[in-house]
Amino acid sequence: MSTFLAVVIGLGAALLLLTAGYLFGAAKGSEARKQLRERADAADEELTRLRERLTKHARKEDSLRGAIEKVLSPLVQREHVALGLASLETPSGAQRNLRALLDQIAEKGNLSAVLLGDEQGLPLAASSGARDLERLGATAALMRLLADRMRRDDAPEPRALMVQDADNTITLSRLFTANRQRLSLTAVSVGGMLTPAALDPALVKLNAALLSGDRSAEASVNRAGGLG
Repeated sequence: MSTFLAVVIGLGAALLLLTAGYLFGAAKGSEARKQLRERADAADEELTRLRERLTKHARKEDSLRGAIEKVLSPLVQREHVALGLASLETPSGAQRNLRALLDQIAEKGNLSAVLLGDEQGLPLAASSGARDLERLGATAALMRLLADRMRRDDAPEPRALMVQDADNTITLSRLFTANRQRLSLTAVSVGGMLTPAALDPALVKLNAALLSGDRSAEASVNRAGGLG
């Protein structure tokens, strides 16, 4: 009897020990799972904050990139125009081909009108799309008069003058001398960004075309004299 009782007590003790171990393990497992959930939640929150910081950083980069592009855009546009005007194709033939050259200047410079005028502002040649040549010539003549007045008393001679009206139309007159003739190259830009030196790259080809025209005219006169 005592042996049976001892066996029962031993089994009960073992069962209690197992139950206590299970309960202790379950409590530990629950605590571990709680800690894991907390760590996972903290990791999710940190990941969310990191994503927010990355998004803000990306927005700042986009804003900075846009600001830089906005600042550099006029410079890039001017450089593009300068390269285009420096690569003009010189028309073959006499001065009658000046219009083709002025058309190139208007196209590559994004200009609505280009006028080549003499000292009085009278048009010698104009681009195909030029309008109101009398007004444009008068503007060029006025700019020439203003330049002459500005260079008095040994002051440096102005090479370019610009005016801008209320409609954001810019008129640029580049004054130059070719074959001992005082000429002006006047251009009109609507909403564009012109600088006083914008037409300078075109003067090389323009001078070459004018020189070619004078030589052709002189050759024609000499041939006519020889025939006479």
